[in-house]
Amino acid sequence: MSDPQDPYGQQDPYGQQGQQYPQQQYPQQGYQYGQQGYQQPYSGGYEAPKVRRPLDLARLVTIGGWVVIGLYTLQFLYVLTQDDGFNGGTKFADRFFGDMPTLGQGIFYGAVLLAVGVWLGRQRGAD
Repeated sequence: MSDPQDPYGQQDPYGQQGQQYPQQQYPQQGYQYGQQGYQQPYSGGYEAPKVRRPLDLARLVTIGGWVVIGLYTLQFLYVLTQDDGFNGGTKFADRFFGDMPTLGQGIFYGAVLLAVGVWLGRQRGAD
């Protein structure tokens, strides 16, 4: 009768059933704790944990102020480049002076953020 490992009673076409494979000569690959790049070498002493720097709010607010001024300036320049055509289009002077209040508003918002950034920087320096 056929080999009990074969439930269908078919012969192994390659003759490999029951064949014992030789032992592996190399260790099995896998995660090892000593792999380079994954773990720093042990220095032998105690290493204190790194201290994270506190968030510099004054710098972030100052950067935000410059971004606001830059965005409003870009919007103003974009409006200047828009032309509805040669005949019947708005004049350059109308676009220039018509959008000045919006540019002034953006500069005001940016200046407020810059002033708050300076104030926060001085508060941090006083501590």
